[in-house]
Amino acid sequence: MNDSPNIINVTIENFNTEVAEKSRQTPVLIEFWAEDAGPSRELSPILLRLVDQYQGKFILARVNIAENAPLVQQLGVRTLPTLKLVVGGQIAQNLEGPQDETKLRALLDQVTSSPVERIREQINQLVAEGDRDGAIAMLQEVIKDEPTNYGLHTELCDLLIMVGRRDEARQILDALPKDAEGLAKPQHRLEFLDLAEGLPALADLARELEGDPDNLQLLLNLTITQVVDDDMEAALLNLLSMLQKNRQFQDDIARKTMIKIFDLLGKGNSLASEYRKKMFNVMH
Repeated sequence: MNDSPNIINVTIENFNTEVAEKSRQTPVLIEFWAEDAGPSRELSPILLRLVDQYQGKFILARVNIAENAPLVQQLGVRTLPTLKLVVGGQIAQNLEGPQDETKLRALLDQVTSSPVERIREQINQLVAEGDRDGAIAMLQEVIKDEPTNYGLHTELCDLLIMVGRRDEARQILDALPKDAEGLAKPQHRLEFLDLAEGLPALADLARELEGDPDNLQLLLNLTITQVVDDDMEAALLNLLSMLQKNRQFQDDIARKTMIKIFDLLGKGNSLASEYRKKMFNVMH
């Protein structure tokens, strides 16, 4: 367990340098443990997993109580397992007894995320609640303090497009560097909206396709309207069908359109991961 540079064994001799001083730069989670304590053995694998996942955003400091009685007494440890979170040289949280991984993760997120990451979480929450205007207002305020954080600009553009303020979004996009973080997402959303203009309504396209099920152009048009209607799964399913029927149709447009939808869904999206695998299987 001690192979990781983010896991250290702590004694009373090195406590100041390894915990107090390091916590001024990186949060330190102290684990008090004993080999013969069942709850300690259950908690340790959870902590190891969190260390691996957070990749240096916090340090795990392990204290073997059998070898460090003075330190245990000094820090007032009364039961096992006990965790103490140290931030900025001060104990910020004291946790006694078995701990739930979800709660530990929430606690670590509070002390390891950057101010911008925390703001992004608030923005995502507003969007999830349907308050896109509130999210736009928050982004605009943050951008005043982070004018060169182009990822925030592209997020703002994507939200502006969603609420129908396309011209405003285009002006911002035109001024951004070509390699700006997240640029593809609002660009693709605009592209789908532009393509959907002049197409029949989704229900009408579906009826047309029922009468002409092998018409790939109709299927593509239906897919475009489904994306605009935010029915991404139906769109991906249709594109996968198109890929199976004729990969060469319109210069491999089914595959290219699926990739654009993956960009819209974002990194880590389960639906995107599922259909990436399906697309790969069809192509190979």
